Amino acid sequence: MTPFAEHSAMPRAMRTPMLLLPLLTGLLGGCAVPQTPPPMPTAQTPAVKALSNAVPFAIDPRSGAIAAEERARVARTVAGLGRDTTPHVTVTGPLLAAPARTAVASLLGEAGVPPENVTFAPDQTGAPALQVTSYVALAPDCAAWSDIYSGWYQNSPTAALGCSNQRNLALMLADPRDLVQGRETVPADGQRMAGAVQRYRADQVKPFVKGNSTSAFVLSPALNGSQEEQ
Repeated sequence: MTPFAEHSAMPRAMRTPMLLLPLLTGLLGGCAVPQTPPPMPTAQTPAVKALSNAVPFAIDPRSGAIAAEERARVARTVAGLGRDTTPHVTVTGPLLAAPARTAVASLLGEAGVPPENVTFAPDQTGAPALQVTSYVALAPDCAAWSDIYSGWYQNSPTAALGCSNQRNLALMLADPRDLVQGRETVPADGQRMAGAVQRYRADQVKPFVKGNSTSAFVLSPALNGSQEEQ
């Protein structure tokens, strides 16, 4: 046996406990009680609330004639109900002829209601009325940074991930009803799209800044926006 082996050799009495130590560690680990992970929090999403109001109005069901005062009152009322969001209107009452439907659509257009949000549903149960429904998106209340930081430090699940995106979505929506039911796509206007391409190729696109030619904004190496002339 070399001198190095003599000095590095471990006594038999010490080697036995060292060999048993991994076995004992495994046995003790098997006796540990498994901990139930905390429940996953519900994701924060915008809630959509529908507000309905009935606005009676007087109209000739054949000619569509509406008195000037009545027209101003209805337009003012509908515009007030859709002050924050784009309303949806269902026209109920007697069956309206084509001129009357055109007059109603024009009146609602003055109040800020697009034609695609107007539905005619005659029911023959009473006088003409506008069933105005406005949808409001309730933005989620995101947690404070201190709560989020605590959850990350403890490696625990949190509902804050993506909450700010959902909140911004609720605040920016022009029509919160899109969160309930998406609108059907309409065919694209091919001539309009082709005209835009032709104007671009002919260099007839209006400049963003008056008096300048086509300009573009680029990012400098310092990430500062600067304007360059093309």
